[in-house]
Amino acid sequence: MIVNRPMPFVEALGAAHARSLLPTTGRTVDLQQLDGGVKRRAMMSATVDTVQRLQEYADGVDSLLAGNKSEAEVRAWLKEQIAAAGYQPDPEQRGGLQDLGSSPRLNLILETNVATAEGYGRYVQGVQPDVLDEFPAQELFDAAPGGEHRRDWAARWQACGGEFFGRRMIALKSDPVWSRLGDPDRFPDGLGNPYPPFAFNSKWDVRDIDRDEAIDLGLLAPDETVPAPTVDDFSADLQAPPDVRSSWLREAIVAQGLGQFDADGVLHFAGGGG
Repeated sequence: MIVNRPMPFVEALGAAHARSLLPTTGRTVDLQQLDGGVKRRAMMSATVDTVQRLQEYADGVDSLLAGNKSEAEVRAWLKEQIAAAGYQPDPEQRGGLQDLGSSPRLNLILETNVATAEGYGRYVQGVQPDVLDEFPAQELFDAAPGGEHRRDWAARWQACGGEFFGRRMIALKSDPVWSRLGDPDRFPDGLGNPYPPFAFNSKWDVRDIDRDEAIDLGLLAPDETVPAPTVDDFSADLQAPPDVRSSWLREAIVAQGLGQFDADGVLHFAGGGG
């Protein structure tokens, strides 16, 4: 459930609006192959091959980011739209993640997309020069303790070259560890974000570490300036018409050699992924 959601950022809304609809017959394992740049610019969900359904998801995410509706209201509205379209799940999959109209599936779609947009918004704000000077580092922490037994984030942090301070995982915001944590080439569940959520269905988050503590930890010298990390500029994407953005996205996917688009613009992955 989405709780304690911050006020919407202009950056978060922009990131959400810059996404292109990507209908696909691909499964989760297929979508995991897409690079981070594509994932950040696509509204997609495994085996959802209609633009109308994806647009409904996008509208629901926009409502949550803008604070116009609650998660329960958006979920109920989506269920109505899905039922009206005549969707019937496989009886053996009813109520699970593969059921496109189930609460678990809709919750996952909404939470992942809202968290990604808000994560981008916080990231952009957190690397502004004045903020970066005051809070040059951040700490990776479990925002929902006990909720991710299948993932060992300490091992993941270590594999990415992160440094430990006791049991704490802290690094400068410019440290490459942040882009490595969600790198899909390193981890199949990676979303390609240098900000939370780093992985699919993850509740691990980051919190700012102020300059004094960062100096005490030996992360930087008192007079040292932290270089600003590279930031995706979704405002540039928004200046292009939606059909142009969709064309860019398709070209990037085809260039990866993962699949092809049919005449209706639906992505079919190579090797049986749809």
